[in-house]
Amino acid sequence: MGKQKQSGTAFEYAVLQAVSHCIGAANCQVLDSASTEGAAASFHALDPERREDDILAGKAAAEMLLKFEPRLVLAALGRGAINLSIQSDQAGGLGDVRDILLSSEDGDWEIGISAKHQHEALKHSRLSNKIDFGEKWLGFPCSQTYFDAIGPIFECLRDLKTKNLEWSTLPNKSVEIYQPLLNAFKNEVVFLESQRPGLVASGLVSYLIGNKDFYKVIKLKRQTKVQVFNFNGTLNVGNRGVQPDLKLEKLKLPSRVVEIDFRRGQTEFSSTTLDMICDAGWQLSFRLHNASSKVEPSLKFDINLIGRPNNLQTFTSIW
Repeated sequence: MGKQKQSGTAFEYAVLQAVSHCIGAANCQVLDSASTEGAAASFHALDPERREDDILAGKAAAEMLLKFEPRLVLAALGRGAINLSIQSDQAGGLGDVRDILLSSEDGDWEIGISAKHQHEALKHSRLSNKIDFGEKWLGFPCSQTYFDAIGPIFECLRDLKTKNLEWSTLPNKSVEIYQPLLNAFKNEVVFLESQRPGLVASGLVSYLIGNKDFYKVIKLKRQTKVQVFNFNGTLNVGNRGVQPDLKLEKLKLPSRVVEIDFRRGQTEFSSTTLDMICDAGWQLSFRLHNASSKVEPSLKFDINLIGRPNNLQTFTSIW
């Protein structure tokens, strides 16, 4: 497991333990799974100072969640036990980015948390000639024109892989590989938007940000941020006469891609990054990069939210 992955799973475990502590161990059950065991191992492998930082960050998040969620408050008062679990990575491939699930024993409700350690990036999706991003991300396939455009590039990369070359030995990779791949991706997004109006922008945001409502908990230096992604209105719900201390807003998905193009600086454009502007305040960046030092016939996107609706709420706790 890579260092970044280990830090991430360790923080997931810290948040889970913090929620358990705030609610009370008698009122919740941590469900056993390979994901939970792996996260616990990552957490206990940290040095003591890092563990303490993760615990403080997790505690700050748990205390904020109790202000938002009456169902957790009731559980803390002993009025209904809850289950805590850590999801497997496979859920992310289906558009569910939640790492931690808090759910009622009878399955009537669940609250999801996405835990991020020192970053706010979205999915790290791949591109290859075998991946139909339209089908996988949106539910409808890319055109043959798209696959015809990217096919020769990935065929070239397969040939280079057989020679055991490293990316650093390819001086023109930005112009010869990244730029044409991004051009094909951009053109396909525009084409799909023309064929499926109203579905592409909402589908992209839903898949890349998360298709289930969740709280994003971000550990930064001496502070914890909680962002609220409440598209379907399943968060912040009153329960048994108890209302949340803070009322959260429901988010609206975009309905159209306004523009997608290469990022432009003052004098030149980036050959590795696309910026996509949608309506309703949503803006995403797609930076293409090699995922390893050796050449291989697939590349990764580093996808970030660079513009957000005014009612995307973020709360910060300093610790």
